Amino acid sequence: MMTKTETVAPTYSDTVTHFANLIMQASLAQVEQAAVWYHEAQEVARMVADNMGLDLIRAACIVAAFSPRERWSVNVRKAIEYSYGNTPSGLSNNVAMADASLVHGFDALKGLKTNAFARAIAGDPNAVVIDVWMCRAANLGTDSPNKTQYNFVADAVRDAAALFGITPRTAQALIWIIVRGNHA
Repeated sequence: MMTKTETVAPTYSDTVTHFANLIMQASLAQVEQAAVWYHEAQEVARMVADNMGLDLIRAACIVAAFSPRERWSVNVRKAIEYSYGNTPSGLSNNVAMADASLVHGFDALKGLKTNAFARAIAGDPNAVVIDVWMCRAANLGTDSPNKTQYNFVADAVRDAAALFGITPRTAQALIWIIVRGNHA
């Protein structure tokens, strides 16, 4: 018998249905924002690439390297600051990942979220980024998914995206926008 504090993990089918329902409730403005989000992020990576004379993949990895524990506006500022040859303040591991990205590209980013973020920014339409907000969207019960949980949520996003004929990357962005809303 379950106590009131225990929760039942959502089934895969329930998670796909929940994501599909979120997508259906999206406003036109949210759909538009999601459709352009990664394209705009890619423009940031192009700026980094131009500043450093890099290919888009390595530049996208640098942008993603500065994403852990940062708001997007700070992430952008730090990636651009790095592209001008400066060392941004903050987590030293983020700088180390950016440095490694110069040589190893995607292989420099060992975290599932950071690696997927770089791939999505670089243009991979099937890349799905699972962060705190996506864990909450999936009612996962944790903000730090293990590999199995991460793949469970990412696959559910892919299947929900297929129901609407949109890319998984865009579906993830849309779900994120809906769930995060105006939270600080």
